[in-house]
Amino acid sequence: MTPPELVGVENPSGATIVCQGDTFTFKLDQALADNGGIFLVIEATEGQSNGVSRAHAKASAVKLVEEPTDAAIDIRADYVAKYGAPSAAAPKIFFRYYFVNSSTGEKSGTMLAECKWAAAAAQNADPGDGD
Repeated sequence: MTPPELVGVENPSGATIVCQGDTFTFKLDQALADNGGIFLVIEATEGQSNGVSRAHAKASAVKLVEEPTDAAIDIRADYVAKYGAPSAAAPKIFFRYYFVNSSTGEKSGTMLAECKWAAAAAQNADPGDGD
């Protein structure tokens, strides 16, 4: 058989990662011009202590997204299934992410990111006026 013609794969943009309380989302800052047949692979590490400054090499796949856009992707369930819930004891999470063309198998460059888990903001109850 003739192998597929290589067409190249655009590198992903930066990403915004929100990891606070029960919210854990990953959002590309910019969508691909043509995302047909492209998969976004999101790799993450288990939580690391504050003293760890580089642990990207420990990341493994937690989410695969077909034809990604710039919409926020909820990765909490996938992350918790693999590593357990993020916590204050090990709040730093390191990420690697990249695109793969499903037709050719080509892979984009790998992007690195990190975030720090934070507890959910406390909800202050309105004490009312006592009536």
